[in-house]
Amino acid sequence: MLRELPELREDAAALASGLCRERYRRAAGLPALQSLRELLRAHKLAASAEGTAQAREALSNAEGEDPRRPGRIVRLRWLLAFLARTRALALEPGAAQELFALAQRPLVRPPGDAGLHGAIPPVALERNLPAERAREKRAELEAALAAALQPADGARSASWDAAMTARSEAGLRVPDGAAEWSEKVLGGTDAVLSDLGFWLLERHTGAKPGSAARHDVLHLLHAPRCAGAFPAGEMQRAVRRWAEMLRLEFEGVKIDDEDRPLKHPGAHAEPIDPPWEVALTFLPQEGPWALSRLLAALGIALLRTGPPPDAPPEDLWFGDPAVAHACAALLEGLVRDREWLRRCAKVELARDDERAIAIAAVIDARLAAARTLAALQAHESGLGSKAAAAHRDLFVRATGAELPAGLALCDLDPWLGGFAELQGRALAARIVAFLRERYDEDWWRNPRTAASLNGLWARGGRPTCAELWTELGGEPAVDPLVFDLSQGCR
Repeated sequence: MLRELPELREDAAALASGLCRERYRRAAGLPALQSLRELLRAHKLAASAEGTAQAREALSNAEGEDPRRPGRIVRLRWLLAFLARTRALALEPGAAQELFALAQRPLVRPPGDAGLHGAIPPVALERNLPAERAREKRAELEAALAAALQPADGARSASWDAAMTARSEAGLRVPDGAAEWSEKVLGGTDAVLSDLGFWLLERHTGAKPGSAARHDVLHLLHAPRCAGAFPAGEMQRAVRRWAEMLRLEFEGVKIDDEDRPLKHPGAHAEPIDPPWEVALTFLPQEGPWALSRLLAALGIALLRTGPPPDAPPEDLWFGDPAVAHACAALLEGLVRDREWLRRCAKVELARDDERAIAIAAVIDARLAAARTLAALQAHESGLGSKAAAAHRDLFVRATGAELPAGLALCDLDPWLGGFAELQGRALAARIVAFLRERYDEDWWRNPRTAASLNGLWARGGRPTCAELWTELGGEPAVDPLVFDLSQGCR
């Protein structure tokens, strides 16, 4: 446990708490309590170059110790990574605030609107666009969304440059393997996408190969033909049936399922007072995508409520983002298990409908790979026309569909979150293989599984992705993910 930098660590934890609260309120469609600028002003040390320098020096000293203390090194590493992110916010608070609140601002002019109804927030359009059955209508809505969001590219570029400066101050490098893993995911699932994905896309949307658009992909992912088998009101009941089988408790997880006009689709979990309270906001919608998002958010929530009350703040607030993605992917994958659907969701699907759910996971992973490669391009050339062109080309490669120019820079992450997602999905595939070996195919209903899962969640942000791979036997590898994605589509 860390005993150094007490003032910096306390300030960082308090800032993390404020940021989590505001992210939760944004996702829940609630008004903000504080602006980012106000939060940063209240926690000047955590957002300063001095704070970053302190953490970097402490990490350097820890890495030079003999013998090395792995726990100390890991916690300092996650502290430094968080401070770099907050430093980036402090360098461009105006741009950061603009992007943070962008989805709630009335920006989008719906097609055919002559000014009588005014503009609507992007989040309101994004909630409904995927489920729109008329392809022409979806195309019009997406064009309006792209036109509304493209003017924010200047703020995105400014925030990207600030992140590059903050990364340099913290001494953060691009992680090894990001490009290699991304290429392996794309190359390893090309055949599945070509053989099954394009057929399903045309079957569900009418879009022929070479003519599909982003909105067609969203329609397949969010509103496949089997969507009616997953009523919005049954999502939490399905999860409760599973939790009872596993004798799993969600103590401390507070679920908000109230609909609000600005509430984001899907589910989002944020630690408010870990390990005592994690707030999970969920928008019940029809279809397997909504159920998968609820399960993914619960995986993250359990990671944040798992540690003991006396755990250091690094274990409660920070940690390896790949591990959080792994906890999400581990539970999200239950929607691709036929027996889980039958027993817990009370759904029996035709094989082609099962494949539609499986191909959604393939596309999600391929999109994470595309974002990673495009972000790597932006690390070299800046967040500009080259990165936008690269992302559009990679989007076509990942999905067979076109990405509107106005959305080309929206999802590129200077912190390479796409690579962390791939690492997490691969780790989740390895964990599932381990659980199947130990508890059989229906591991998800064996009460003994809970001990293994609680052993993962109880450490919170302490372990690294690589350490968990070692515990399972082996080194981090993308192959289990590619194999798992391909098997699900057979």
